[in-house]
Amino acid sequence: MSEDVSKAPDPLSLSESVADNTGVFEIRKGLFLEVLEKQTYLVHNHFRASLPESNGIEAGFDAGPVYVVYANDSHVDIRAGLTVIDGRPVRETAVVPKLFASYQGASAEELAAALDIDDGRIVLPLASQRMGNYCRWWLDSMGKLFVCSKSSLLRENLRGSSLDVVVPDLPISYQQQSVDMLSWRPLVSANHRDRLLRGRTVNSSGLTFGGGQRIGTQVREMARFLDLLLPAPVRHSRDRSGELLYVTRNESSMRRILNEDELLPGLKDMGFRIVSPAMLSLPEQIDAFRNARIVLSAHGAQLTNILFCRPNTTLVEIFPEGGVHGSAFLRIASQLGFNYYYVVGEKVENKQSRKNPNNADLTVDKSAFLRFTKEIVDAELNNRHDL
Repeated sequence: MSEDVSKAPDPLSLSESVADNTGVFEIRKGLFLEVLEKQTYLVHNHFRASLPESNGIEAGFDAGPVYVVYANDSHVDIRAGLTVIDGRPVRETAVVPKLFASYQGASAEELAAALDIDDGRIVLPLASQRMGNYCRWWLDSMGKLFVCSKSSLLRENLRGSSLDVVVPDLPISYQQQSVDMLSWRPLVSANHRDRLLRGRTVNSSGLTFGGGQRIGTQVREMARFLDLLLPAPVRHSRDRSGELLYVTRNESSMRRILNEDELLPGLKDMGFRIVSPAMLSLPEQIDAFRNARIVLSAHGAQLTNILFCRPNTTLVEIFPEGGVHGSAFLRIASQLGFNYYYVVGEKVENKQSRKNPNNADLTVDKSAFLRFTKEIVDAELNNRHDL
């Protein structure tokens, strides 16, 4: 008879027993935790201005830590992307504690029946518990590829072995497209049948352990890593048509700029290219952001693509009033040294904003918004840093 798995298993924390320092720590024989980055507090220095004028959203934020977990003998849950030791999911392979409350643990019989990993392979599960969100896919799931590539533990144990990146069913187009874009995708294998594998494993929570907005300094190197991993298309001449990029999210159900049609003619007159991510393939989205010098958009997951922007890019993020916060994109911009401006519009309630005011739709004052945007364009494209 299988044991009762209705109650989520208690997570196993490996970092509670290690020193507050970077390095490799052997938790017990064959089980290691590598600390690539400690938790720190980062002070913002990239705010430029806001509409209406304010002193900024926040002074700074907690960044990191970033961990890698390596085990000579463990289970990995392919679908959830977790490492499991003695039937307990490892805390450092998930992002936030609340995810464990809904995690369905495996029974003793399921663990015993798990498919063994070949001795010559080390498995990295690419999935994460929140990979259905575009932002979390890049920071938590694809972030694992980068974080584990930095691991001295993995490099040492890869001698004579091969890394096998395992993905579950990928039902969302951007998930499959991003895997298809990997230049070394023969090392990525799909397993739609099994839930658990057992053997040598490596894993990480990605870039945001402890909270979905704790963007560690490692994101700076991840941006360069993505340039190598997902090469840009060859350009025979410099295409300047998309240097000013306005990203609409009006195909969404929240955080829409309801008077956007009033704004677009003025933005086009300034030279902005208008793009809707929903109408672009993933490679087209990435290329649009790689070519941008100024990105203007309402807050939303589409801004994850600033990971692909060039150095010294300017981000202008638009929030509904009552929903202004230190977003993940503000924090990525801070880590990457981008210039940052933000605009606060008048909120318009919708179904999603009843639970979270950040999700309200909004309108912005046309003349004030276009004037503010023109000042940003003049300042940033002429290498000035004040309005």
